[in-house]
Amino acid sequence: MAGVSFVSLLVAAFILSSELTLAQNPPASVVPPAMFGSTAASTKTPAPTTTATTVHITTTAIHNTTAHTNATTTAVPANATTAYVNITTTAPVHNTTTTLTTPHTTTHKPQPTPPTNLTVGNYTYKSGGKLCVMVLAAIQVNVSNSKATGLFTVQPNSVTVAGNCDASTSNIDLKFKEGSISLGFVKNDTTKKVYVNTVAVNLIYAFSNGGLYNISKTNTSLQLFSMEVGHSYSCKSEPVFLGDGINLDFSKQRLQAFNFINNQFGPADLCKADQPNYNVAIAVGVVLIILIVIVVIAYLVSRRKRTDGYQTL
Repeated sequence: MAGVSFVSLLVAAFILSSELTLAQNPPASVVPPAMFGSTAASTKTPAPTTTATTVHITTTAIHNTTAHTNATTTAVPANATTAYVNITTTAPVHNTTTTLTTPHTTTHKPQPTPPTNLTVGNYTYKSGGKLCVMVLAAIQVNVSNSKATGLFTVQPNSVTVAGNCDASTSNIDLKFKEGSISLGFVKNDTTKKVYVNTVAVNLIYAFSNGGLYNISKTNTSLQLFSMEVGHSYSCKSEPVFLGDGINLDFSKQRLQAFNFINNQFGPADLCKADQPNYNVAIAVGVVLIILIVIVVIAYLVSRRKRTDGYQTL
């Protein structure tokens, strides 16, 4: 009986020890936050059991970023409740938008070229070492119409001279970056005269704000700047009308084609505007003569009346 009592005492002591252990360590229940979508399980085991709590964390990373998580194992006392928690974390995705801006090209409207000085140019064309044409003048293109208004002045230092010539015709071309001006000469052996029969003007130029103005004028039936063979033509100022309000203006002009002597201008044949006008002098002379005659007649008449008043004794 003593043995039985001793065994009963040991069983009672073991049960009392188990009750005290359960009172100090109650069963655990873990519930993850609802926003992560977790799954939890809570189970009571009748027999005392030693288990571990395991946390699985899955991390999704963007931009080649990897999150490393170390699993932690915690020993739980016997007769405890085990909870398995799976947590999935999604890292925020950053969307980057790149906007490509295409540069805009602004085209400026051509502006009128500032006025340039009127300069006299000396333009000559030779063929086979022989002088064919020589032009000494300041040249301008004058435009005045509904499309454009202004002046283009030919600058001698920017002109390239070309041309051709034979026994009875010759041509000189003045070329520059804005265009060209051409003069064609003809020699008439019957009348012994030389004159310009062709004028051509080709020009692209901004005479006013808003754009370039294109001029293309050619006239092949003219008779300008007439001179004797072997002479030169001279004029202080003379315009050539091309139509549509476009003029080709020559100033301080002297030109010649054919029959040069020592590569120099021949005697000058003046334009009508520069020729001396003797009509006024003749009219003044005639008026003076008439006045003198009237005065003489009046004097003779008055003297005769005085002599008739006396009688002979």
